Amino acid sequence: MKQGDCKSGFVAMLGRPNVGKSTLLNSLVGNKISIVSAVPQTTRYQIRGILNVQNPQEKGKPAQIVFVDTPGIHSFKDTLVSHLNTIAKRSLEGCDLILYVVDISRRVGKEELVITELLTSQKTKVIMVLNKIDLGKAGLNEYVNLWRETIKRKKRYSDPLVHYLPLSAKTGKNIDVLKEAIVENLPLGPLFYELDMRTDFPLKFRIADIIREKLFLHLKKELPHSLAVEVEEIDEERIPPYIKANIYVNRPSQKKIVIGQNGAMIKNIGQQARQDIEKIYNRKVYVDIWVKVMEDWQRKTRILKELGYWWA
Repeated sequence: MKQGDCKSGFVAMLGRPNVGKSTLLNSLVGNKISIVSAVPQTTRYQIRGILNVQNPQEKGKPAQIVFVDTPGIHSFKDTLVSHLNTIAKRSLEGCDLILYVVDISRRVGKEELVITELLTSQKTKVIMVLNKIDLGKAGLNEYVNLWRETIKRKKRYSDPLVHYLPLSAKTGKNIDVLKEAIVENLPLGPLFYELDMRTDFPLKFRIADIIREKLFLHLKKELPHSLAVEVEEIDEERIPPYIKANIYVNRPSQKKIVIGQNGAMIKNIGQQARQDIEKIYNRKVYVDIWVKVMEDWQRKTRILKELGYWWA
């Protein structure tokens, strides 16, 4: 297909932690691309999900949307969080459209001031996704007013915001409306990926993320931020395919928690992770998970690179 034949482009998803960006990405693409958790700081990578649809404006021609899900922007600092913020802001570079995702069931937070300042200072079109309408609309007007007041204070004559769109990523309400709004605001261009691709996120990181999601689901809120998952080996020649993964913790006491009494916790985590990994392979797999102590891994740049947090 020649350049200019279809609508296509990169769409960055930005917002503070736990506003539902990963749930929205999975809902838009129709597949589990990014892990979902009620614990903030779940997404640690820049993850791309690919959606191919029919262009509603030109029947018979495809439109390709490449979503870039990013870590939530945080207001506190350490080596890992600083890196997450850098990834989130870097996702705007070269994108054609920005989805600014907010949780209208919560009030405006400090991170919102940072994000609004950032987005109102650039020229790329923005759609404000007013997410979680299924939980209430307590903060809806606050987010809209904050944007308008920022534009007014900066005396901007051209507002990059093209839509305010209330929806629920969890229930799917207005997801199709969002898809149409995105296609409408994309440029004409080539298809960047094959039509059967759902993500370009490397397989070993997808598997590591699945295991980490199960850790988030089963452990206390404080502990998952002290955990990292590395997929050390994938052997697809074996029957069934063999996957070896390491869970890194900061202290021996955390290792005991992850393993659980008589190994019950790690067994449960492994079983649930295997079920999701088998959906990627469409067949049985063998997942071998080890728990290891690595003190202060979040503050060591070399370790972060080895674990893949510098891949984006």
